[in-house]
Amino acid sequence: MLVRVTGPKELTHRLKAQHDRVLLTCEFSALPFAGGQYRPQGRSDRNAAEIAMCVRQVLEPVVQAHLYPRGQIDIAISVLESDGDVRAAAINATSLAMVDAGVAMEDLVCACSAGIAGSSTILDLNGQEAGGCAEMVVALLPRTGRLSFVQLESKLPISSIEEVMNFAAEGCRQVHEVLSSSIQLHAQSLLYTRGNFST
Repeated sequence: MLVRVTGPKELTHRLKAQHDRVLLTCEFSALPFAGGQYRPQGRSDRNAAEIAMCVRQVLEPVVQAHLYPRGQIDIAISVLESDGDVRAAAINATSLAMVDAGVAMEDLVCACSAGIAGSSTILDLNGQEAGGCAEMVVALLPRTGRLSFVQLESKLPISSIEEVMNFAAEGCRQVHEVLSSSIQLHAQSLLYTRGNFST
């Protein structure tokens, strides 16, 4: 998955300008063979539009919008290969790309999927597992522990919802550890290459 973040820049849609906030836009696309089978994406692909809206709605509240008045940040997500839940991967990749672009955020957003197959609870489902069980996608703000997004598209027993949600939230915390260490390593390598860091 590739995510490109452009901005903050001057707002191109003046009619949408808000004097105290930034406009966040998001586009999502997938290669025709990304899921293993040929599936061309048309201009009115409903699934792509839904994922783009989901990523935008999850990221919008954590961006420190007051720092970019009358500004615009554009996000472009491209899926090269897919074997599992694309929403969770798109949220994680976009959160990382926003940090890399220097966009001020209150917290990282970490996402993970979980589901029940038979008597087992599964974390981070792949494509085959997702097709055979009920799947829940959760996004978590690690600093506060608050859930910012929960999506369940198939039926799940009410008695299992809390267990699956907690399981997915724990997966989000594990994702946060990986993202945090990646950010630290990247920051250290930048400091070394610019000669601003010494041991």
